[in-house]
Amino acid sequence: MPLRQIRANILIGTVAVPNPNGEDDKRTFGERFVQFLLRYMLPPHRDNETAAAYIQGKTDNPNLEWTVVRPTELTDGSASKYEMFSKPIDSLFGGDRSVTRANVAQSMVDMLLTKSLWDEWKFKMPTVYDDLN
Repeated sequence: MPLRQIRANILIGTVAVPNPNGEDDKRTFGERFVQFLLRYMLPPHRDNETAAAYIQGKTDNPNLEWTVVRPTELTDGSASKYEMFSKPIDSLFGGDRSVTRANVAQSMVDMLLTKSLWDEWKFKMPTVYDDLN
């Protein structure tokens, strides 16, 4: 029996990129206004939103699996424990949570190397935060 090759794709965005399927909590008017400004004044943000919507529509290919990792405020620091959630848990403005760049990288490596973690987050848009404990 031939092996089935799966192509795992991890796209990185930010918590400011809304989940196109509408699973995120509704943002405040101020947050939606900032998202609007980012979309039209910052091309990389618009690219992130477009890429997330595009890959989310790619469900017709059984050999393509994906996730969109959305880190919160990025900081420098070493890898440590991190948490992943199905949607943002903070406001776009000054939330109490952040995540190190190392933890974002570690979360992506962990998903690729740990089948159960990949199965939990494939076809989803998790947010990543440093663990507070």
